[in-house]
Order: sequence, then C-alpha cells, then structure tokens
Amino acid sequence: MKLGLEEVLTLLAAIEQDYPWLTEELPFDENALRRLVVADLLERDAMLQQQGVSAEDRQLVYLVSTARLVLDNLLLYLRLMRHETLPDEQLAEVRQLMQRLARGEGRL
Repeated sequence: MKLGLEEVLTLLAAIEQDYPWLTEELPFDENALRRLVVADLLERDAMLQQQGVSAEDRQLVYLVSTARLVLDNLLLYLRLMRHETLPDEQLAEVRQLMQRLARGEGRL
C-alpha cells in the first residue's frame, strides 16, 4: 500500500488522539515538525524501494528503527525523571513499562 504525505499525517493524527504529543513548552510549530518527519520517512522509503530493497527487508529496517526510537524515548524519560518531576500520567506510563520489562514481558 502506497501512502502519501497527507494520508500518513491523517493516520498519525488518529494515533495522537489516544497518545497526545506534549509540545506546549516547545517553541516549534507542531504541524511543521510532523510534516518534516513524515516527509523524511517517505523519502527514505522511496529511496529504499529505488535501491531494490525487498518489502521484507524494508519492514526489518522499520522494525529496528522503531525499536531504536522507543529506546531513545525511554532513555529521555528516565533522564527527565532524574532532573524533574514528570506529570503523573507520564510517570505512571514509565513505571508500567519498567515493571513489564522487569517481569520479562515483551520478550519473544
């Protein structure tokens, strides 16, 4: 399925309804940042396709990239927890994730 910029932005907006992006303190235009990131991802996907990378290998690239981004995000939250108090909702999410990791959930 080939999606364009607007379709991906629409899907991203649907996801953000359940998990809003907290940007109130950032001096950036949220929509411009979304467009920049999505456009970059679509460009990278097109480049991989032009290089003849199979759909299966592209999926692996996306899986590994997503895992890296989730880990980076987790580390940022943990660093924030050291220096400032997170909002209760975010703190609860981090604690739940850490409990799941301690129990070994998420392992194959």
